[in-house]
Amino acid sequence: MLGSERRVVITGLGFVTPLGDSPDRIWERLAAGQGALRRVEAFPVAGLPSDVVAEIRDFDFLKGYALPKFRNALRKSRKYMARDILLAVAAAQLAINDAGLVDGGVEPSRIGIDLGAGLISTELDELAPAITMASAGTGSFDFPAWGREAIGVIEPIWLLKYLPNMLACHISILMDCQGPSNTITEADASSNLAIAEASRIIARGKADVMITGGADSKIHPLSLTRMALYGNMSRWEGEPSGACRPFDSRRDGSVPGEGAGILILEEREHALRRGAKIHGEILGSGSGCDAMATGGMDPDGSGTATAIKAALREARLDPDAIGHVNAHGSGLKIGDRAEARAFHRVFGGSPPPVTGLKGFMGNMASGAGAVELIASLVGVNRGLIPPTLNCDDPDPECALDVVTGSPRPTDNPIFVNTNLTVNGQAAAVVVRGEAPHVAD
Repeated sequence: MLGSERRVVITGLGFVTPLGDSPDRIWERLAAGQGALRRVEAFPVAGLPSDVVAEIRDFDFLKGYALPKFRNALRKSRKYMARDILLAVAAAQLAINDAGLVDGGVEPSRIGIDLGAGLISTELDELAPAITMASAGTGSFDFPAWGREAIGVIEPIWLLKYLPNMLACHISILMDCQGPSNTITEADASSNLAIAEASRIIARGKADVMITGGADSKIHPLSLTRMALYGNMSRWEGEPSGACRPFDSRRDGSVPGEGAGILILEEREHALRRGAKIHGEILGSGSGCDAMATGGMDPDGSGTATAIKAALREARLDPDAIGHVNAHGSGLKIGDRAEARAFHRVFGGSPPPVTGLKGFMGNMASGAGAVELIASLVGVNRGLIPPTLNCDDPDPECALDVVTGSPRPTDNPIFVNTNLTVNGQAAAVVVRGEAPHVAD
């Protein structure tokens, strides 16, 4: 449990996802096999391989998520927040409320923040006039004109909406976090890496409480264009609900999503003294990288194997102690196969049950790890493993026991949450649930 250092428990959960924003609602959708993949409504799509996304519809930041204590401040600062930031701040308020920390209770210098964040795409109409000015007459971009004239028509506060560290900035201002602060931008591995770092900060005694997790939104014309150019986007032509197919033989790519998952981590004795509800415990974490010199990830998944082994060592657990793996399972041919090979190397010929939730929610990128970790935690605290959606014909080359259909009963509350990027960064976190039947 993070060696012989202080124990780190989870006392607050908050998430905003295409499936909902409460543990009960999300579990209801997962158990019923109701995914959120649909055709995009936020903007028109033309010329891309697919228009299928997992977007959060009817998201009302101030009305739906602003707690009374913070409402006036958020009304003023909202104009500085891109959608990624809004999602993170909304989920953070849910987590803070769940942890019973809305009115403080922690010495400001002993509470910190460590979040995963991604590349935030700018709203096109905020830059279009300047770009037009720097391109007029020539048809190509005129850098001297941009610096001399065009940049002057951009709003002075423009950059504040799109810096990745602004997710943590806004949350830390609300909660008066004066302790350690960091933002990790490692794409799909970001929030697991942030959770790992936040856990170690508490374990080393540098903070008593850490706000952690991540958020991202890829429901944006620029983000979809990037995915198409990289060749990662699914070209599924059937019903939108079936477009993302983790570990399925017919998988053909990833589906963009958006969401935020925020956890409140706390030193165990600190949590017990204030009577906090404990959802689970962070037992260990690890990271690895298997980026190929020619680009992309190692198809044998060496980075993922390294990350899981490191997490198990830190947790002081043997592989057979793991009840299930919540895999990255992005639906990419190489990525899913690389993960499967990593699981076989770590766990032997019969890896534990595996679930992957992107068939429900798409790929939230920097927010994926935290949201998926919370989903598994909610499940094991009910004695269940969440199922995988759209793995109807499991790929025999993966050879995994993929949980499909209904949630699978389990009496083992320990699981590994893994995430990896298309360039080989990998992260793993070992978590134990705190269901009533779990022994201390």
